[in-house]
Amino acid sequence: MLDFINSLLVEYEEWLIIVGIISAVVFVVSLVAMPFLLSKIPVDYFVQNKQHKTATKGIGGLLIVVIKTSVGLVLLLAGIIMLVTPGQGIISILLGLFLLEFPGKRKLELKFINHEPTFKTLNWLRSKVNHPPFKR
Repeated sequence: MLDFINSLLVEYEEWLIIVGIISAVVFVVSLVAMPFLLSKIPVDYFVQNKQHKTATKGIGGLLIVVIKTSVGLVLLLAGIIMLVTPGQGIISILLGLFLLEFPGKRKLELKFINHEPTFKTLNWLRSKVNHPPFKR
């Protein structure tokens, strides 16, 4: 059994190194990007009944929606990967969900924000960039 595992490690050594490097880069980027992205969410985002939707007027608005959705999808996928590799997986998933548009999004956001440890962590990260905590 150990010989089999050893042969797999030798056979896929290059891939393991590449995955390790990508994991380290994603970890560092997530450490830098998470507080910044959280600071861009309005303080009263979870208090207001209306949903915050990006206007899609004209080509510029459409481009913003496409970029926002792309970043949200990348954060969501990176968060899923970071659940098993080093990084802030749950927070990346949350930020990705905040950026995406889908039915039931508001209900899911409120469920996450009403979870006390998640709420405290998000506010702690906001404090790292000198922004006030979220209200709920």
